[in-house]
Amino acid sequence: MTRIQTLAGACVFALTGAACQAQPSGDEPVSAIIGATLIDGTGAAAIENGVILVEGDRIGCIGTAQDCPLPAGAVSIDLTGHYITPGLVDAHVHFAQTGWLDGRPDAFEVRDVYAYSDVVAELRSNPDRWHRAWLCSGITAVFDVGGADWTVTGEQSVDTARSDRAHVRAAGPLITHAGRNQAFMTGGAADQPLFLDMQSIEDVEADVARLVEIGADAVKVWYLAPREQDRERLDAVLMATGAAAREAGLPMIVHATSLREAKMALRAGAFMLVHSVSDQPVDAEFLDLLTESDAVYAPTLVVGNNWTRALASVVFEAAAPVDDPNGCVDDALLDRINHPERMTPGLPGRLNANWAYPALERGGAEMVIMQDNLMAVHAAGGRIATATDSGNPLTVHGASILWEMEAMQAAGLDPEAIITLSTRNGAQAMDGADEFGTLQAGLMADLVVLAEDPRADIAHYRSLTHVMRAGVLHSQAELRVRPAE
Repeated sequence: MTRIQTLAGACVFALTGAACQAQPSGDEPVSAIIGATLIDGTGAAAIENGVILVEGDRIGCIGTAQDCPLPAGAVSIDLTGHYITPGLVDAHVHFAQTGWLDGRPDAFEVRDVYAYSDVVAELRSNPDRWHRAWLCSGITAVFDVGGADWTVTGEQSVDTARSDRAHVRAAGPLITHAGRNQAFMTGGAADQPLFLDMQSIEDVEADVARLVEIGADAVKVWYLAPREQDRERLDAVLMATGAAAREAGLPMIVHATSLREAKMALRAGAFMLVHSVSDQPVDAEFLDLLTESDAVYAPTLVVGNNWTRALASVVFEAAAPVDDPNGCVDDALLDRINHPERMTPGLPGRLNANWAYPALERGGAEMVIMQDNLMAVHAAGGRIATATDSGNPLTVHGASILWEMEAMQAAGLDPEAIITLSTRNGAQAMDGADEFGTLQAGLMADLVVLAEDPRADIAHYRSLTHVMRAGVLHSQAELRVRPAE
């Protein structure tokens, strides 16, 4: 049982459902987390019976009792028998998507039931909704890699230097040659398109200027495989996009799931590939391009099958189960997932049982390719960051990071490696590693407390008991929105 003891006359605090922050007598608040096994996210050996001194929202010291003597007046938080890692980082989310089909009208929309304009209004009016889901699941930082302007300028992205919200970087509208703006226009103003044109060099130079103007943290390119007759022209435009991004001082991140396009993205200077290569095994040329550029590879293993499961649930009017061990998925979302029949009237004719069964089989084959490619990238020394693509149908915000990490383990990655990919490497993908992502003196006091050892099995992240964000310790029970499973 966790408890707080007093040292040198400090006040007494109890770890209950309320947030707990030390209030010692010195000028800077200091709390001392003692007794736990500390896994710092760098890949270094764990520290048994370690000490973390938290000063305000920062880590003041981390190490053994000899390394970090407790100052007079510190409040001691005894976590003996527990395991502490940095807070998790999800390097691919979409705040403007819900985790259900109502957030993707480009698939299909049932306007009488879930008008996309209403969906967007709900999301914009509740900036805390996904932040709570993220913290509830142990996620303390996210990279929002695509959405309309408001996903960059809105409160959920700009007001995050606080203990009840995750760190956010946001890319804003996607640059693409395959725009689908019409499907999304019912949900926002015409001057806030989700997709920006990519037909010419002039287009992308204007696009990057727009992203700079709204304060985007990256340039996102949605580079679906072009038609053969358009490849040469669009490849040149992609190269120009990379050049414009570099000129603007922004990283270029690219959705390119086919091997040819992924290579082109790397040649154009992509800082991150936001998905796996899923059409075929990666080759030596790809691995050389990736490792020589030190680009980030974000596998997003589970999102594709979840898309298929979501559509199939509407086809068969049978709700798909949601694996939510810690009670982080809210009732409003579960109600929509549990009633797929509400969307049946809008189902395109091509989506039927004859489509669903082969699609599910193809998803299994694609998963094998992605898992093999993940292991090839890892063996080559590529930089990998855990990423879910949460917000897409059935890839719910928060809980899906557990599924993603477990899929990475099933592919063959060691749990200790996955811890680093889910913390430090995610922070690097967000250009935030000098602030968060590892447990080091001077960095933000963002961490998670587990009852079971994640080095033995990455599924032990399900044993989450507490989350500290910016020096404030929250019990998991405080963060959940419904009873844990």
